[in-house]
Order: sequence, then structure tokens, then C-alpha cells
Amino acid sequence: MGDNRVRYARNGDVRLAYRMFGDSGPVVIWTPGWVVSDVDTIDELTSPYGRLIRRFAESLRFVMWDRRGTGLSDPADHVLTLEERVADLGAVVDAVGEDRPSLSGTGDGGAIAIMFAAMYPDWIHRLCLYGTAARFSQDPPGYPWGFTPEEIEGQLDEIDRSWGAGALADLFHNEAAEIVGVREAFGRRQRSIASPTMAKLWWQAFVDVDVRAVLGAIQAPTLVLARPGDRLVPLEASAALAASIPHAQFHQFAPGPHNSFDIIDDIAEQGLEFFCGSAGSAADERMIKTVMFTDIVGSTARLSDHGDARWRRRLDAHDDLVEHMLAHYGGVRASHTGDGYFALFDGPTRAARCALALVPELATRGIPIRVGIHTGECERRGTEWSGLAVHTGARIGAMAGPGEVLTSRTVRDLSAGSGLRFEALGPQRFKGLADEIDVFRVSGR
Repeated sequence: MGDNRVRYARNGDVRLAYRMFGDSGPVVIWTPGWVVSDVDTIDELTSPYGRLIRRFAESLRFVMWDRRGTGLSDPADHVLTLEERVADLGAVVDAVGEDRPSLSGTGDGGAIAIMFAAMYPDWIHRLCLYGTAARFSQDPPGYPWGFTPEEIEGQLDEIDRSWGAGALADLFHNEAAEIVGVREAFGRRQRSIASPTMAKLWWQAFVDVDVRAVLGAIQAPTLVLARPGDRLVPLEASAALAASIPHAQFHQFAPGPHNSFDIIDDIAEQGLEFFCGSAGSAADERMIKTVMFTDIVGSTARLSDHGDARWRRRLDAHDDLVEHMLAHYGGVRASHTGDGYFALFDGPTRAARCALALVPELATRGIPIRVGIHTGECERRGTEWSGLAVHTGARIGAMAGPGEVLTSRTVRDLSAGSGLRFEALGPQRFKGLADEIDVFRVSGR
């Protein structure tokens, strides 16, 4: 399949352009960052990435794809959630059809690859990250690297005013941005990739990324590459990322800008050594999942009021609706608790929207429920699911009142850009859990 043709993966109605370079060797799928040439021109002699593509194609089957809203892929009309971006990557992985490919990512493309590797550990062989971090913003407070809210506001304004004329060139090229012709060349690349409106949507999605909660669940052998002087992603942020991923390797290049064009050969050497090295160990049955617990409020009293036969019919209606909603939102029943459900989702946004749809639909049928949602590492043994994330989700659900959907901070952080609203209820202490959990009440737009 390494014939260099432009092909299209499909995520529902969205078409995603990709190309495969090279005829043999391990498959590596690269998720690019914010500003990268499109797949149609990525390998041209004038492309700054052309040499990297050619080096990789000698030993790998190297896949590069245009993220939604750029290049030859379909446009995006809203700020994509992290869950949507991961689903797009999943469509490309499916289309390539390789058993356990490796992933590579730069910038926020690295964060997408991280999330995918955490959610689907048995799909991924190796993970290589350049110039990326777990988060790119200091808002909310508590993360020492990344941009401040004021800096982000100024960056969005600069994109609005100067996209196509080299907006934010200093973040990608450092002092070289002031050399005659550099900013202009950066502007030409911008014009070939996306419109100003699309670029602003992408930048907002970039600064909204936060994958800190899943780093400990990465099982694939991981290599993190970074360099001092990177103004877009500080070296310290990349080093902290590597330190938070179990057994990750960290390699530091010579100082310089984020763009890496001056160290293409160094990156190729490190990447080829990593991807073509010894096989990584097979993933076990631990993976990142979003757990959702539902419970009928006051079910014992309602059974007493309605009698066995009538209440059983009510429960049948409850089960039919929950099963329908799970199928609609991509959830899977893990177990039936008698008065509720324990369900699993690949991402938190779908789980929250499923819960918000269930609450009013069941309420109109005289069945009030409460819901708890959490995202974390779960362990599968046969058909049974366990782990701290499962216990946490159940405890959060038990705290909810009639009609409430409560979530953890992890769900809130991973749902940035979704349009969901999260009301902080403060840190909570739950029985059997060592640490306090920040709990939020979620609602729709």
C-alpha cells in the first residue's frame, strides 16, 4: 500500500486524507501538530519535512494524515473536543489496517496520540513524541508551563489579524522569524493549510488540551523528544511528560526552535532506532475508560408503592431506554446492578451527553435517576471490570441527588471544548479512596 497515493479514512461523514510512504517495515502513523504541510505536498523537495519522509520511507511504512480542518481533509465547523480528535485518529488507524501500528505525534498531535494509546493499549506497539506536553495552558492554575489566559487572547487576536502573513512565527521559529523571508514563508504555509477562522478554532483546541490524567496508563514503550529553547513547548514540560509516563525514554536535542527543520536528520535517526528496535511487550488488559454509573433513586420505596408486577414493567422500560441510549452514544454495558447500570465509554464527552439525555427521558417515565462519571485506568479480567477508576465512578454516582449528573475533575478536564458546563462542588472525601476527589455537576450548553 506504500504507493504514496492520497487516500481517505472515514469517521462517520468526515473524510480524512492520508498517505503512506515506504513499502516495508513497521507501520508508524504520525499525527501532526498545529501547522504542518498537507499530505499532498509533504514529501516535495521544497517541503521542510521532505527529507524526514524520505529517510523514514527507507525503513518504515510511514503514514501522515491531515487532521480535520486542514489540508485535504474535511473542514471542521467547531472547536473539536479531544474525544473527537482521538476518534479521527482511530479512523485513520482502522483505514491503514495494520495490527498494532506505532504512533508518533508533535505538538498537540502528540497529546492526541497519548490519549489514543491510553484508551486502546492493545492496538499500539510504540509511541514517539516530539515537542509535546500534557498541557499547553496555565488555565486553570496548577500547571507551571504553557500560556497564560492573557497570552492566549493575544495569540488568537494575532491569528485573526495576521494569518497567512506569518502569525505566531516567533513561537515556531524563535529569532529566525525576524530574518527576511522567514515570516513570509511561514505565511505561505499557513495559507495552504487552513483559513483564519479554522486556524483560530485549531489554536483554541490546542490550548484546551489536557491529558495529565491518563499518562500513568500508557503501556506502550515511549520515547519523548524535546529541545531547549522551544518557545511553543518548553523543555521542562516535555521532561515532565516523560517522567509521568511509565518507563518512558527522554532524549534532548541541541537548543533551537520548535520547528526542528535544522535537526531533521537527528530526529530521523532517533525515530528509526526506536521504531525498528526490539518488539515491545504485549499490552495487558489495563486501559483508560470512562465509567458511568446510574442508579434509580428510591427504588425500594417505589417497589413497595407499585407492587412487583407493575415495578417490573417499569424496570423493563428503564432497561430498554438505557440500552438504546448506550448504543446511540457509543457506550457498552459492563454490568446491570438491578436498580441501575455500570457502563463504559471510550471518552467522557459521550458519557456525559448520554447521562444528560437519560435523566429527563427517564424522569418523564416516573423513574428518577442519579449518575456518576469518571475517567481513569480500568482493569479487565474476562468480562469483569475493576480498578480504582471503577470505585471512584461508583462513589461519585452515590453522591448525586435525583436528576444530577456528577463527574470528576478528570472528566471536566478531558471535556474541554465540548460545550458542556461543569459546576464545581469542591473536593470530596469518599470511603475507601485515599485522596480527595474534585467533583463537578455537569449540564448541557
